[in-house]
Amino acid sequence: MTHDEFLSRVTERTGLSSIDEAARTARAVLEVVGARLTRGELQVLAEDLPAPITGMLRSGAHGQDFDLTELYVRVAGREHVRRGFAVEHTGVVCQVLAEALSEAALHRLHEDLPGPLGALFTPRESRERFEYVHLDPARRHTLSGGRPGSQHPLSEARPERAHTHSVARSDNPHEDTKLSSTSGLTQEREHETLATGHPGARLARGDDED
Repeated sequence: MTHDEFLSRVTERTGLSSIDEAARTARAVLEVVGARLTRGELQVLAEDLPAPITGMLRSGAHGQDFDLTELYVRVAGREHVRRGFAVEHTGVVCQVLAEALSEAALHRLHEDLPGPLGALFTPRESRERFEYVHLDPARRHTLSGGRPGSQHPLSEARPERAHTHSVARSDNPHEDTKLSSTSGLTQEREHETLATGHPGARLARGDDED
C-alpha cells in the first residue's frame, strides 16, 4: 500500500473533508501508537510500510506503557478534538494500518500488544463475493424449467385431464342435453307431439279427413 492509498482510505472512512486533514489525523494517531511500540516492533512494521508512515511511527519516544484509554486521551490532545472523535479516528487509522501489513507483522502486533490494543489492528473484512452457479440446461429442476426431480419441463407434461367419470373426458360432453344432438323427449321420439298429432292419435293433423 502506498502513502497516498493509505491517506485516501483514512479520508474516506473518517469522512474528513480533505487529504491534508486526513494526514494530520493519521500523524496524531501514528505518533501515539509509535510511542506504545518497542523498537523491535517498529522494525517489523517498517518492512511493510512506506517511509512516510514509518517516519510518523518513529517520531517520538518508544516503548511507553499505557492502556487503550490513555491512548485515546493522547490522540485527542494531539488532534485537539473531543474524545469521541479521537476514538473514531484511532480506530480507522489502525484499521487501515493493519491492511497495509503482512500476516506475519500483524500477528506480531497481536502477540505483543494487550487484547484491547491489539484488537485495534484488525483489517476491514472483505465483502463476501457471490458465487455464480452455472446450471446445465439439460438438468434444470425449477418450476420454470421442469418439475423437481424431473427432466421434462411442465409444458411437456401430459397430466390426466379429469377423473374417470368426468364429462371432461368425453369427446362430446353434455351430449344428452344439447339441442344439436339430443334425441328428444319420449313423445318426440314416438311422434306423439302436437306437431305431428295429438295425444292418443296415430295420424298427424295434416292427415285428418275433417
